[in-house]
Amino acid sequence: MTISDLVAAPAREREPLKTLAHVEFQLRVLGLLCAAAAEGRTKLMTPGSLDAWSNYVRLNRSALRCGTCEVAALDVAESIDVEVASGTSVRRMRNQVFHGGPDPEKVDLGALYRVVSDNAERIVGIYAHGHIPRLEPFFIEIDGELAALNDYSEGSATYWPRKAPATDIAQPHVLDRLQKLEPQGGDRQLESFALDIQRDLRGFAQRDSVQTLVDPPHPIVVRWELRTSGGTIPRVDHFRLQLDGARVWQSESGPRPYKAFLADICNWPLLKERLLEELEEQVRLESVVSEELFGDLRRSVPDVPALVRVADGPIGDGGDLTIARACEQITAMSDTYRGYTTLITLTGEAGSGKTYSLLQYARESLAAGDELTPLAIYISSSRESANSLDTLLDNRAKSTLLLSKTSALALCRAGLAILVIDGFDEMLGFRTYDNPLSGLKPILDELRGRGTVILSARSSYAEARLRQSLETQAAMDWPPYVVAFELLPWREEQLRKLTSRLPVESADRTLSPQLRQLLTTPFFCLAYAAWARSTPQLQFLEFVVDRYLQRERGKLRGPDGTELFDTEALAAIFCEVADLSARKVIPEVSEEDLGFAAEVALGRELANPEKRRLGSLCGMSAEWSEDESSFRFTHLAIAEHFLAMQIARLTSDQATSLLFSVPISALCAQLIVSILQTRSGDTPTDLIASLQERVASLEPYDDSHPGTISLGELWAKVHGVGDGDRAVRRIRMENLELGGSGRVSLHESRIETLAVGPGVELHLTASHVDRLDLSKSTAAALRGDSYKQVLELLTRSELAVGTSRIMGALGIENDTVDSVSEIDNYFKSQIILARGPIIVHARNYSPEADSRAGWAMNYGLPAWQGFVRRMLEEGKLTLEKVTASGRRKVRLRRTEKFDDPTNQ
Repeated sequence: MTISDLVAAPAREREPLKTLAHVEFQLRVLGLLCAAAAEGRTKLMTPGSLDAWSNYVRLNRSALRCGTCEVAALDVAESIDVEVASGTSVRRMRNQVFHGGPDPEKVDLGALYRVVSDNAERIVGIYAHGHIPRLEPFFIEIDGELAALNDYSEGSATYWPRKAPATDIAQPHVLDRLQKLEPQGGDRQLESFALDIQRDLRGFAQRDSVQTLVDPPHPIVVRWELRTSGGTIPRVDHFRLQLDGARVWQSESGPRPYKAFLADICNWPLLKERLLEELEEQVRLESVVSEELFGDLRRSVPDVPALVRVADGPIGDGGDLTIARACEQITAMSDTYRGYTTLITLTGEAGSGKTYSLLQYARESLAAGDELTPLAIYISSSRESANSLDTLLDNRAKSTLLLSKTSALALCRAGLAILVIDGFDEMLGFRTYDNPLSGLKPILDELRGRGTVILSARSSYAEARLRQSLETQAAMDWPPYVVAFELLPWREEQLRKLTSRLPVESADRTLSPQLRQLLTTPFFCLAYAAWARSTPQLQFLEFVVDRYLQRERGKLRGPDGTELFDTEALAAIFCEVADLSARKVIPEVSEEDLGFAAEVALGRELANPEKRRLGSLCGMSAEWSEDESSFRFTHLAIAEHFLAMQIARLTSDQATSLLFSVPISALCAQLIVSILQTRSGDTPTDLIASLQERVASLEPYDDSHPGTISLGELWAKVHGVGDGDRAVRRIRMENLELGGSGRVSLHESRIETLAVGPGVELHLTASHVDRLDLSKSTAAALRGDSYKQVLELLTRSELAVGTSRIMGALGIENDTVDSVSEIDNYFKSQIILARGPIIVHARNYSPEADSRAGWAMNYGLPAWQGFVRRMLEEGKLTLEKVTASGRRKVRLRRTEKFDDPTNQ
């Protein structure tokens, strides 16, 4: 596309209002060409209006340095005064209709067409004369089409193609060139509001129908056509800003908040009703599985509150909350604009109640009522599969017949909706598990640093990989602030509360400690209750598996009604399926893989009736498998169970190989230990030793290798609590609790939170610990120079960050520490620990008063400013522009040169 295509006159039969809007677009193009011809700083003001562009061309046409072209430019600028109706010029007609007045009668369509036709001819002639050496950055190509600059505001720019909506870009080389030209802004808040309105209406308006007038101090006027199932409805809406910056819609009933406008155009009551209908179907499907496995026991769980541990962040101040209270806080802050999207990760083992908790939260958000509290748009990967989050969100939104993906994200930006993605790690499984950011980036970019997204994942591995990706993806336009919610294991009082409502005794004190550790999730508590009230003839774990196998075995009958597979054979098949699924890092396997797993498990080829009936287990279709049927376990805890059984039934070398290739969860590790102890009475020390040997021989070593995670989880279950000296090398864990007595040595290990109980001495070498918890121990528990490998130390009396403060908390003399090094070490530690972008003022690098980077002021502003300048000079930090309200801000980004203070 060329300049000629941008300014070409529309068809004669096009409606007058759209032709009027094209006059303004032509003036914008000509104004930008004048600015490009100037080749230097410009007085260009964005985004600009019809009058503003006309005046700009009049005043700056001399940049063309050509008498003929200057005359042509003046003719275009003055075309807005041409009369196109009785006593009405282009300028007057546009102002009249865009301020809500009636459409003028008897418009001379020929005269109006001549204006745009003559303007197009003049502008093409000016450009063809060769006065503009380079179009960029005033014009750039977007998807192969030339687009004109619409707005520029430090952190991003908006460009407008001829036949597409305005598009945001954040390409550094374009923004840098624009900044050097120093374009000016008008009423920045009002113009930003107008751009947000245009962006939000993309999901609701008929294509190319949105026309906006920004003419301070008048209200913003938007003429557009609302899409409905019965056709389009023409609308004219007015918006303004209050003195405090609040965005207001001037509705027929009076001033109302801007989000009331979005609620009005999406039919808020009906939207809530339809989302609730679909959610109830999801709840029903979830309850079917529970009832088939546990009968009526699931009904007793709602009265037992689940607890979450909330990391320090925009929600809460850290600590444990009920899941209901945590969700209340999420709702309360959902429409707060902090300059970043709040990304909440809810992690917990399979069976811990993540899905149930999120379904309840979504259901409560959709309760009847007209208030504009945010609703939850719940998306689950457990009932359908897709190759992108974009696809799932689009399908979920369109099913309401009221939304699209674009309009759903508009509601999220406005604080009217919260995106809830259940089973994020499953959703990522097929292609993007090792790079979760690739699945999230399109959604985060469209949210533009606003709104709230909740992700659930069965293990902390996905959440850790997500944060790691956020740290390393320097090109991300809108990095979120990650807040970690950890769904805590059930405590004994919760189990007692559950069993007190059921016709069973409380947990049998004769259960082994390993089995008792399983009774920390609703799934296994219910399984225990079902086992206890039956006539137990099987061991507890055997009972859990047998209940599931009974459910599935009934689907596999031959033509004569006989069962094709007995319990042992079906268990072997499912063990192979769990193995295959884990190795491929996907939540489901294809029908072909299911047959292959069955033949491996049985050691023979399947007969035709067996092949045909095995397909009855395939309950879904996955896009990635090209419409083949696919199979997944009905509950993640079941999948973990069969994976543990597979590891327990393999030879030592085979089990070691699988654990080395697949990162297991804490639940899977506990199941492995329990199964092996039930079978042989011994703990799997030989298996751990074999895996340790494989991990220790890794070259080059990568601390995110799956083997380091599996080794850590297994080692913690067997050696985390005990007596005597213990050692392990190269483990990676999110949470590790050390109990018992004796010295524990961790070498080349990376732990996020490490808790040390009384009686344990800890020796760290070449390791990295984000937070060391000595609140139940003493400073004497930390041996040698282990403190140098700790970023944050929690004692009974304080939380110390940085080597200097940690030494003070431990009572270690620190006379030799240089003050500058001490400050740098402290700030580096805090930056590494930060879970989100560090946004500061561009001029003096100070954080916002309510920012989570308040620690930057602990040594005073001059110390922080000196640190930032040193890091910038040394290339360890870089500055990136961001768009946020108030004073101009930048984001601090770590580079590869940024030193890890634990290695000093």
